[in-house]
Amino acid sequence: MGVQRVPRQSESRGRLSLSPAGTGTEKPSWLRRIGWLVLLWIAGVATVAVVAIVIRVFMTAAGLKT
Repeated sequence: MGVQRVPRQSESRGRLSLSPAGTGTEKPSWLRRIGWLVLLWIAGVATVAVVAIVIRVFMTAAGLKT
């Protein structure tokens, strides 16, 4: 059994872009970047809070009150 030497992409077609046409060099605005940063920060804080509440509930159920 041998490996066929077939290229994945032909040289004439080049590479296929997955982004919409015309958006290759545009940078997102600073407001959008800050918005994503704040959103991810809030999601992280909320996740830690939920984990802390779940741990506290389990500790209370086990008889370990603070």
